[in-house]
Amino acid sequence: MAPEDQGGGLGERIPIWDLPIRLFHWLLVADLAGLWWTATHDDLALHFKLGYAALALLLFRLLWGVMGSDQARFARFLKGPAAVLSHVRHVASPGPLPPQRGHNALGGWAVVVLLLVLLAQVGTGLFAVDDDGMEEGPLAHRVGASATKLARRLHHANFSLIQIVVAVHVAAVLFYLLVKRENLVRPMVTGWKRLTFLPGDGAGESDVGHGWVPLWRAGLLAAVAAGLVAGLVVFA
Repeated sequence: MAPEDQGGGLGERIPIWDLPIRLFHWLLVADLAGLWWTATHDDLALHFKLGYAALALLLFRLLWGVMGSDQARFARFLKGPAAVLSHVRHVASPGPLPPQRGHNALGGWAVVVLLLVLLAQVGTGLFAVDDDGMEEGPLAHRVGASATKLARRLHHANFSLIQIVVAVHVAAVLFYLLVKRENLVRPMVTGWKRLTFLPGDGAGESDVGHGWVPLWRAGLLAAVAAGLVAGLVVFA
């Protein structure tokens, strides 16, 4: 059930992340851990299955970024350079950050970068063939041997980029917690955030007053994403 719109006074809880976003986030974390483990332990059969799961999750996130809850929509959290610079100035200044629901102007673009590197990883995996030729992506047979080798090299190289992006993400979460005293993890677990800074007492806008969309929409979009991946695997 979607929460009612809430204005939010000091100390009040406001809804931030809906259940679909929270499930996507933690399932993706678990899936990436599994992909790393299977790659390092040469369990490529399971690695491909987890790769298909990652693709379904990413497709769902793209759909939810257009048709999901307000905070999850790309149109809401992708801001221009002025907004990004303004947020950077607030981060560099002492004191609490202006209250916001969802991603801030800088974090929004960080989400896009993470989604792009993950999509690149899954995309190259669809065309890649392992070193001994025993396992291959579902689209590998549609391209030549040189293309599959290139896909494998890019797949391996891009993983290093993913590690860098994830490390920056974790470092940012720790910075906000330890320096700005803003816990970004708790809302991603509970879905709610407690206001500790009233809008109007400092620079920034109050991003309160938006509810969550019904869960049936998430179920429908998840089914669409899973169906697209299943179709890719079966009919490729």
